[in-house]
Parts: sequence; C-alpha cells; structure tokens
Amino acid sequence: MYIVTNTIQTETAQSQKIIQQFTAGHTKESMELVDGFLNFQLMHRTLPENPEITELVVLSRWVSKEQQKNWVQSASFKQMHQRKQTTNDDSKEKKRSGIISSKIAEYEVLT
Repeated sequence: MYIVTNTIQTETAQSQKIIQQFTAGHTKESMELVDGFLNFQLMHRTLPENPEITELVVLSRWVSKEQQKNWVQSASFKQMHQRKQTTNDDSKEKKRSGIISSKIAEYEVLT
C-alpha cells in the first residue's frame, strides 16, 4: 500500500471554503474509477499555538506507488487540480484563497 498526505496550512477564516472545495472535488464518485485508488480522508485542526491557522491533512491510500503516480499524470487529476493562472495584478485574489502553505509527503506502508 502507498499513502500520500498533503498538509495544508490555511487562514482559519477561509478554512471552511477550502474544506468544501476538497470535499466537492474528491468525492467517491470522482475517484471510484481511478485505478489503484483505495480511499481518501480529510482531517483538520486549529493550531493550538495560533488559532488564526487551521491545518488540513489530505490523506489518500493507493494500492501502489505506480498507480498513484499514473493518476497524478492523468487528465482527470489535472482537471481536478487546475488553478487560476495569476499575474501580478491578481496577487490579492491569490491571498484571498486562504492557503498559507502546502507540503506533500509520500509513504510506503510496511505493515
């Protein structure tokens, strides 16, 4: 089994909007035909040291690394994850998205 996490720090005031975007895009229906996909979880917490920041962890489980990588290269992945192109004039819109940082980690499950 192969697990991928995406840990996203968001502005707490914007976190519900971002949660809704993930739950709408990563539905069972949108992923059920993806080869090797097992399941998806979305977790959240407000940081105890800074209540203005909410941390979201997106966790997906896959049969294999190869199947996960194939999905990342697919048209359906690109469509699900497309972002607005931003220019210098769009910097305020980018800020309003509420995402502070994002970090992806990948794991081979041993047991």
